[in-house]
Amino acid sequence: MTDEGMQKRPTGDASAQRVVAKYPSGGGYQPGDTWDLYVGADKRIEEIAYHRGAANPPHFVTAIYTDYKKAGPLLISTDHPGTLDGKPFRITITDVSVKLTGSDNWINAQ
Repeated sequence: MTDEGMQKRPTGDASAQRVVAKYPSGGGYQPGDTWDLYVGADKRIEEIAYHRGAANPPHFVTAIYTDYKKAGPLLISTDHPGTLDGKPFRITITDVSVKLTGSDNWINAQ
């Protein structure tokens, strides 16, 4: 992990703190994978960029983190529009809830 300081985000003119996580050649989901996290002043992830470590096929993904909802003590981004190898894609998370240790009740994200 490295802190690269304030950097321009991939999908616009805005800047954010860029934190880079790169897996070694012998580890990670794919050895050599790199994740660029763009973190705002509020310490929330605003955007990610993923560079696949494996050469075949190469993948490059960018996604914006939006529509944060709170579920108990957790803050979760539920909408992730972006691109995969230059083509639009979107990940949406729905029906989020948490159950705290020692509780019998689920808390829905709002």
